Parts: sequence; structure tokens; C-alpha cells
Amino acid sequence: MIITRYLSRQILSTTLAITLILLVVVVLGRMLNYLADASQGELDPNVLMLVLSYRLPDFLQLILPLAMLLGILLALGRLYADSEMTVLAATGFSPLKLLGITSLAASVVTAAVALLSLQLAPQGSRKVSELLDVQQNLSEFDLLVPGIFQNTANGDRTTYAESLVDGEMQTVFLHDGVNNRVIMAESAVPIKGEDGRRFVLFRDGTLATGMNSGLEYEVTRFDELGLGLAPRNLGIRPDIEEKTMTNAELSTAGGPAQVAELQWRWSLVLLVPLLALLAVPLSRVSPRQGRFAKLVPAILLYMLYLGLLLMSRDWLAEAKLPVMPGLWWVHIVFAILGFLLFTGRWPARLSARG
Repeated sequence: MIITRYLSRQILSTTLAITLILLVVVVLGRMLNYLADASQGELDPNVLMLVLSYRLPDFLQLILPLAMLLGILLALGRLYADSEMTVLAATGFSPLKLLGITSLAASVVTAAVALLSLQLAPQGSRKVSELLDVQQNLSEFDLLVPGIFQNTANGDRTTYAESLVDGEMQTVFLHDGVNNRVIMAESAVPIKGEDGRRFVLFRDGTLATGMNSGLEYEVTRFDELGLGLAPRNLGIRPDIEEKTMTNAELSTAGGPAQVAELQWRWSLVLLVPLLALLAVPLSRVSPRQGRFAKLVPAILLYMLYLGLLLMSRDWLAEAKLPVMPGLWWVHIVFAILGFLLFTGRWPARLSARG
């Protein structure tokens, strides 16, 4: 019982530490991309944290299995490197018992991944899609930050407003590089036409055209000037419809894309115990090798496992792969591999005691 608690605590604490490190790296990388979109006027800065928070389950469902794999390798690898596993084997500690203890720790991670994959991640995807639908209907002028020059339309347009009063921009500047024109106005307000198209209405200003041509240019004064706005091209893409559907909806729909998504969600759950089966024999190292010796092969094995699942999911969604075996063939292959590693990589003394 003591060794069970000790090993479980070591595996879970190491898994948690690795999860936090990987999560910080992933979140920071995504945040930089989102901040770049916000600086270009493609995304409202006020929804950045919401988008990230809704994306967390999607990140964690892929991070946790890898973190658990590394956690098992590091926790058990230290026992091998310090010759503690040799002492345990001499006292009758069998490889099956070690696998059972590891499975107890893996069951906690399996339950967490099941909650994330089957419930929280689809809910988060649905919330992100709703947020981005709202963002898609906004214009760059809806997202304008007073007092700051903002580049939009991939840098082809620069906009500025000195202040914002009751939704109306004051002292407005716009440079349109594509059409070679500059607009300066006392005020401007975004409006929506009856046909759903979006415009911005400038009031009391001047329109200069041809200023960058090096030839003659025109300056026209106006009382009101309407400028049509092209649909926004968000840097963040809404998730495909299947990712936002519940498990019941996917089962009812029954199309190739829906079946692929449902099998993918359950595959992430099944991934965890099979990785634990692979990790136990892979964690065996000699004292000279050190506890980090098997990290690179394990990461490559994880990438191969996940890559085959992703490839099979795409094939299944495109009806290039039948529902059976679907994604399950990948799990069967790695389950066989794990069994072969477990039965063939242990020392004779440990195998005899198992």
C-alpha cells in the first residue's frame, strides 16, 4: 500500500508539473497569434481571454496524455536509475504489480481526458464559434481603439480616431492603400444597410485621391460619405460543425464526418491507458543511461500514435475508411505493441517473479 501511494503520487505530481509547463507554452503561443490579430483590428481585444479560456479543454485533452506518458517515464525511470527497482524486484515486486499501480494513476488521467474530450471541449468549441460569429459581423471600425493607428486588411488600410463618443468616432483618419485614397472627417459611424452590407458613414471631411501616384491628385470636400466594408477575414477560424456537436447529436447524425468526430473523442480517452501500457516497459533504463534516456523515443512514439489517429480520422470523415475498423485499428496496433514490449523487455528475474 505504501509503495502504491508513493508511486501514484510521483506519477501524478510529475504529470501535473509537465501539464502546466506544456499548457503555458501552448497558451502563450496562441495568445501571441491572437494579439497579432487584435492589433490588426481582426479581433476584439476584449474577447481574447474568453477565446483562450474556451480553448483550454481542447489544449488539455492533447497535452494530458503526453504529460502522463512523460510523467511515468520520469517517475519510474528514476527508480531504475537509482537501482530502487532492483531492490523492489528482490522483495517480490512483480512487473504486473507495477503495471497495476501505474494503471491506478492512469485512471485519474483517463477520467480527466474523458471529461475534457466528451463534454468540455465540445462546449468550448461551441462557445468559440458563437464568439467568432459575432466578431465576423463587426467591422474594423467597431473594434477601433481611440488614439491608436490601426493597420487592417493585411496592412492595406490604416485607420485612426481621436475619441469615441456614444458609438460615434471623432476626428477620423483613413488611408486606403489599395484604392490610393485618404479620408479625413470630423466624425464617422458604422452602419448596416437593409441588405445586410456594412458601411461606415463619414461626416464633414475631405477625400483625397491619387496622392501616391506622383501625378495630380484630387481633394473633395463632403458633408457625408459612405464607404462599403468588405467582409472581415478573421485570423481565427471557427471550429468545424462536428466539433461543436454533442455526443448524442453525433450519434444521431451518423454521417462520416460525425462518426469520425465521435470516434476521435473516444480515441483520446482510450489513448491514455494504452500509453500507460507502453510507458511501463519503456521506462526501464540502466543506471548509466539515466532517467531521461527514453524520453525522445517515447515522444516519437506518441507523435506516431497521434499522427495515425489524425490521419485515420480524416480518412474516415472523407469516407475513405470504413466505420469498422475506423480509428480502432490504430489502438489495436499499439495495444499489441505495448503487450510485446511489456512481455519481452523485462529482465528475466522480474519476469519470473511476475
